[in-house]
Order: sequence, then structure tokens, then C-alpha cells
Amino acid sequence: MSTKRDKLEIMVDILKVLKGSEVTKTKVVYSANLNFKRADQYLDAMMRMKLVQKPSNKYIITETGNDYLKMMSEVNSIIIDQAL
Repeated sequence: MSTKRDKLEIMVDILKVLKGSEVTKTKVVYSANLNFKRADQYLDAMMRMKLVQKPSNKYIITETGNDYLKMMSEVNSIIIDQAL
């Protein structure tokens, strides 16, 4: 049985796609399993939050985005450890 991802999980998935390289919107759509409309909504919101930038026609993760991704990974690890 599949479960729906929440907004934070989707944002983390997008940041993981952007980690380490410049990425097109198409790559984000396919790698994060989103449609184009949803990807636009998230990428626009994440640019306003300064988590990602779009200096050309590709997206990159910012330092703030890297920090956010690291913190969310730590929180996820704590939750998983507590569940076991």
C-alpha cells in the first residue's frame, strides 16, 4: 500500500535531485516523481525560501538548501531510531 508524501518529503526529494549539480525542470519532474505543474509550484516556493536558485535554465541547490536537507536528514534519522 502506498502512502502520499507530505510537502516536506517532496521538498527533500527535490533537494536530493539538485544536490551536486545543475538540473533542468524535466530532471526534477522525473527524479522526484512529480508532474510539471506540481514541480513549478514547489520550485517557485523553494526559490522564495532561498532553498534553490535558477541562475540560467537549470536549478541549483543553495547553501540554505543544503543546510535544510542536512537538518531534515538528521530529523528523519532521529524519528527512525525512536521508532525502532
